[in-house]
This record gives sequence, structure tokens and C-alpha cells, in this order.
Amino acid sequence: MKSVSIVLMLVAFSVSCVFAAPPPVGISRSDIAGKPSVFCKVVKEPDPQLLGRWKCLWERYISKSSTTDPNPIEYYLAKYGDQYAIYFFRSKEGGERIYSGWRNFTIDGKTIRSDTGVKIFTENGEVYFQFQSDTPVKMTKVEGN
Repeated sequence: MKSVSIVLMLVAFSVSCVFAAPPPVGISRSDIAGKPSVFCKVVKEPDPQLLGRWKCLWERYISKSSTTDPNPIEYYLAKYGDQYAIYFFRSKEGGERIYSGWRNFTIDGKTIRSDTGVKIFTENGEVYFQFQSDTPVKMTKVEGN
């Protein structure tokens, strides 16, 4: 009887692992389908390197606990007619808090900024993500967007 209980518990655990929905890990095609609801303010046309879909993993430092929280970051920048729109994704606290959607960032040539401290920029042919005064993190182009 005891072995049957153990087997049933293992089966139940396995089924829950299969059907448990994983937290979102980035931008889906449906997120960026259609016309954006918000457009960027453009001071200067963006460096073409910034266009498309980019991602990185930013290790957010938490001073209270002296630990880091890995935050997947992803963005998609495209031109719609004569306007630019950016879809921004950030997951924090292990996926418990998701910030995702079209944002009204400001584009100024080689730099994209938000009023919250997000900065995306190009330097020496590379794209970087930076939050406030933290160390910039190199981003990787997402192919097939």
C-alpha cells in the first residue's frame, strides 16, 4: 500500500510539472502583431542597429538582501509609417512581476531612453541595455522576428 501511495504521488507530481504553465520569457509574435498603441518620441532617427528584436539577461542587484535577481529583458523596435514603436519586456522576481507592452520611449540617434531609467544604446557596433547607473549589459539580436 505504501508503494502505491508513493507511485501515485510521483504521478501527480509529474502531471503537475507537465501542465504547469511556465512564466513568460519574452516577446511573442502575437505581442507585436498589428498596429502599436503607443509610439516613441523621436529627437533623431534611430541608429539602424537598434531596429529589430534584442534580448539580454540583466542581473538586478538587490541591496536589502545583497543578492541578484536575473531579469530577462527584451525589446522590439520597428518603424510604422513615419513613426517608431518599441515593445518592451522585463521579467523580475523569477517571473512573478512582468512589465510588458508598447512604451513611449524617446529615441535620440544611438540611444533609446525611458523616464524610468531604462537606456538602450549602441556602441562600437554592439547594442547595450542599462538601467539607471548600473553597468551596461550587451544584448543579443533575436533572429526570425
